Amino acid sequence: MMRFSYNGLQGGRKVSGFVEAEDAQAARAALRERGVLPIGVKPAPAGRGGAAGLRPRNGLERALSRWMVSRQSIEQAFMQLSVLLRGDVAVVEAFETAASLAKGYLAQALWETAQAVRGGSALAKAMRTAMPWVGDLYLGLVAVGEANGALPRMFDYCVGLMAERRKLRNEIVRAMTYPAIVVLMGLGVGYYVSTVAIPQIASVMGNPDALPPITRSLLDTSDWVKTQGHWLILGPILLGVALALLRRVPGMGLALDRIGLALPLFGKVGRYAGNALFNQTLAILIESGISVVESLALIRGTLANAFYRRQVAAVRADVLAGKPLSEGIAASALNRLSPLSKALVRVGESSGNLAEGLRYVGDFYAQALARRLDLLGKLVEPALVIVVGGMVAYVYVAFFMGMAAMNAAG
Repeated sequence: MMRFSYNGLQGGRKVSGFVEAEDAQAARAALRERGVLPIGVKPAPAGRGGAAGLRPRNGLERALSRWMVSRQSIEQAFMQLSVLLRGDVAVVEAFETAASLAKGYLAQALWETAQAVRGGSALAKAMRTAMPWVGDLYLGLVAVGEANGALPRMFDYCVGLMAERRKLRNEIVRAMTYPAIVVLMGLGVGYYVSTVAIPQIASVMGNPDALPPITRSLLDTSDWVKTQGHWLILGPILLGVALALLRRVPGMGLALDRIGLALPLFGKVGRYAGNALFNQTLAILIESGISVVESLALIRGTLANAFYRRQVAAVRADVLAGKPLSEGIAASALNRLSPLSKALVRVGESSGNLAEGLRYVGDFYAQALARRLDLLGKLVEPALVIVVGGMVAYVYVAFFMGMAAMNAAG
């Protein structure tokens, strides 16, 4: 058997991929049987879509894949798989084609998945073995699609979920980028003034004991920055590392995440993001045919906030006990964190359109998150101007008072 690459038309759309056949004529016949009008058929070059170009990963490479494969490249690969599968391309061929278009460890993982399926493995099982870092949420959707014969639709759902999460993440990053840049620039200017400019000024001021208190405090601050200023950088980094480690402790992580949701101004960012993620994801999972119980289990594993995870687990326990979803939400802290959910879920349960109600709630909180981030940006900017302006005013006042004291003494 030879391996051929092809491009052609199917249902009025351009398609491409790989097919195995005895020769080019047999390959064209096989494509026509699939409903593909072949335009070009040629032997697949070495290194494209076959074992010659890709190899199984070793243990180290498998461990590194979790960190080396970006979410954006996974989303792109799932989008390609969705298009290929909707074009009636066979699963093995679709994954091999996606592997030929991907790079690095992702390409190897897709190729390994294709080979496992070719060997008789179920797709969801092969993906869980080759690429578990995709996440239980998306692997669960693939398993459902494989069971009910709706794989293209499930990959569409996966792409939609990834896009919604990327949108939320990008909004938060975009809102925080400008303040972070201003803070770093302020620290840089402050460090330069403290270590270069102020020492030169101090050298002409004479006896520090004769200077005004504000000028002496400025000189003392300069001395501290020169000797201990590295803590201005190391301190926040160490604090961030300490908080990240503490969040791994179950009880401490729960307490920290709960406190984070209650913080003034910033707490609402976490609540709105969590609410949007919970409701939008649950809507898509239920719409895809996954049961409420299983959907809640999948969502719980994807939420970053430990307090939200605990509430989702409590809701799932109530649903398992036979209660409606709306009652489970009402009995948990989600009733307070996401007050719209209970009302619209109850309406959706009555009308039989639960997914639509959850989507409305998710969209509402996504819009609320955008407004909150916009407000924070407007508040942070003047606050930073005040802080930086205060630092400049402090330096100038201390300097001129020191000069005035020197002139009076002279």
